[in-house]
Amino acid sequence: MGAPKFGRPVASFSLGPGVDLPEHRFENGTQVLVSRFDPLQEPPRRGSVLNRTASQLRIAFEEKFEIEDGCWRLDVGRSNIVFIRMREAISRFNQDPQALEDRTHLISSPDNQFILHGTHLRDILLRSFSPDRPSLHVPLQPPDEVEYVPRGRLEHDSREVREHGGAFKEDMHIQSWARRYSQVNPIAIDGDPVLEGLNATQIRAIAMMIGERISLVQGPPGTGKTKTIIEAVKLLKVYFEVHHPLLVCTYTNVAVDNLVEGFAAAGVKPLRVGFGAKIKSSLYEYTLDAKLEAHPLKLKVDQLLKDQENVERKLGALEHRIVAAEKSGSEKLGSMRTAFTVLERQVLALRAKLYALHQEMLNNITAAADVICTTCITSASAALNILDFPVVFLDEASMSTEPASLIPLMRGSQHVALIGDHKQLPPVITSREAQLNGLGISLFERLTEEGVVPSIMLDVQYRMHPSISRFPSLEFYDFALQDGTVDSAGNIHPMLLPPLSSHLEQNVLTGHRPSVVFIDHGGAETSKDRSRVNWNEAHIVCSIVEDLLLQNENLLGANIGVIAPYAAQISLLYRLLNTDAKYRKRFASTLGDHRMMQLSSIEVKTVDGFEGREKDVIIFSTVRNNTSGYIGFLADRRRLNVGLTRAKRGLFIVGSISTLKAGKMAKAWSGESPARVGKGAEAWRRYAKYLLEENMVLTLSGDRLRKVLYGHAPKATSS
Repeated sequence: MGAPKFGRPVASFSLGPGVDLPEHRFENGTQVLVSRFDPLQEPPRRGSVLNRTASQLRIAFEEKFEIEDGCWRLDVGRSNIVFIRMREAISRFNQDPQALEDRTHLISSPDNQFILHGTHLRDILLRSFSPDRPSLHVPLQPPDEVEYVPRGRLEHDSREVREHGGAFKEDMHIQSWARRYSQVNPIAIDGDPVLEGLNATQIRAIAMMIGERISLVQGPPGTGKTKTIIEAVKLLKVYFEVHHPLLVCTYTNVAVDNLVEGFAAAGVKPLRVGFGAKIKSSLYEYTLDAKLEAHPLKLKVDQLLKDQENVERKLGALEHRIVAAEKSGSEKLGSMRTAFTVLERQVLALRAKLYALHQEMLNNITAAADVICTTCITSASAALNILDFPVVFLDEASMSTEPASLIPLMRGSQHVALIGDHKQLPPVITSREAQLNGLGISLFERLTEEGVVPSIMLDVQYRMHPSISRFPSLEFYDFALQDGTVDSAGNIHPMLLPPLSSHLEQNVLTGHRPSVVFIDHGGAETSKDRSRVNWNEAHIVCSIVEDLLLQNENLLGANIGVIAPYAAQISLLYRLLNTDAKYRKRFASTLGDHRMMQLSSIEVKTVDGFEGREKDVIIFSTVRNNTSGYIGFLADRRRLNVGLTRAKRGLFIVGSISTLKAGKMAKAWSGESPARVGKGAEAWRRYAKYLLEENMVLTLSGDRLRKVLYGHAPKATSS
């Protein structure tokens, strides 16, 4: 067992020195069962992957144990804790925290502490399920339509008389600021905080988040929703000095880490709660584990743990002696049993002291933090049972299932802001039955459609070149998404100018290069292991990457992302870019040994893998290329939105423009019925039409295609 990491013991596993591991499913954070032979026949040790290399897995365990050298079996573990916590959250809807507070107020004392369950927002969250409003609770989608398309721009005041203020309703300072700055033309007075780096809509969103007991903030791509959350928390804690514990939750660990980084940079004190393997190592100082390790009571805890270990060792030895004495009929059996009882009581006393110390440490640590940051699921961890959370900000709310979103709300919440974008990735649901019964509709989306909760949309994007954002703004946001990347004179920020590329042809009249190009080719798709792959397209993608690295000496591999909708295509692209011998030779010849090192930093993932992320350049391999026009599950409207909005400077889409123009969902069951065209397929059809109308389609054929496929890309030229 190696040195502890994140406060937990760590062990390394390999097949031998320098021996690469075969293809496996152990990712960072994956739960692992460790056994000698069979985890079903012997009690396994449970841990999680801390990190991995080509030849080694490092596993972190919950507790220290003796692990011997030799062969061990590793199995991917499964946990039902997620489902347990979601069910508990749903069941706590019937608990009224206000009633509990009223009862306990009558017998309140310093020693009388209780954990609040349920939420003060039941009237809003369950409004559409009310028996006296049966007409309100209708499905948001027909039972046979899983490609549901939500409404457009999200922005309205509440459509009912409502109680303002939530957790801050008694604070007239906060209420005054929130009322004034929630207006389109805010009224400023002396002493108001200065909010730098925020646009008018972001300030209105913050006013709504802190002024309303529940609110929805829609954050389209690149509109700064993370910054908006950070500034809202900073305003409450630094300027208004509220004492309420603030809980900020997201659906993914990556998003939590992004928020923690932002809070720390803004001078807000975050506490990151979660398992170390899923937390960015650079953020360790902000984790609960790090705070516990550095706490002044840690030395006392360590001593008590040693004392407990010694007593338990004596207890175990005495137990063996008692068993032997029972067999031999020893006269000392009575005194031995008495001694055993004494030792048992000592263990219980030590455990009680340890528990009390741990609770004291947790109270100290959480009291020193401005904001608790964790995922929705981890918000129900025992470490946070010492706190109620009246104020909750829920980021990525449109990606989280409704039961998961309820988990952080069932800690006595009375003031909630949900931040997300129902036009981007929805919850991932693999069960068609669950999808048809509405599990794929998030709490954010349901409240959006009900139109009761006050809402606002952030409407200025700061990520993309305007030509990249134009179609998404038209298709998904009714042209309400404005460009903050252009100054008042119409000049585009220099950092967003398109990269040099043989595929981005310069306009002879303006001298400008486009930021978007669709590279059309005729290479057919093929099936592989229940997935799809397109070899010609993979070669074209590699050529684009090669050309970009050749012509842009300051462009790093980490600034390039490759998106594909199919696992087989992702696997092929990763192999060609990183391990294929022929391509390694080609890249070495074209780029040189030093420059080709950038290839290993290029991320190749599905659309879901890039949610909330951005790259200077995105290459989107669409894969589907057939004469019938079938595009399968590529026809997902919201994934199209995410795929088109990750790039800052250059977007290369590779595929068949004729296939996408046809945009059929699936083959008909009989020759008499036409193929189905869903909402996502219609969006692809419109995008193909848009690309053609804007002259953004570049067809590869003849000599040009042969140069791309066989490695004759032109050398970099000055422009």
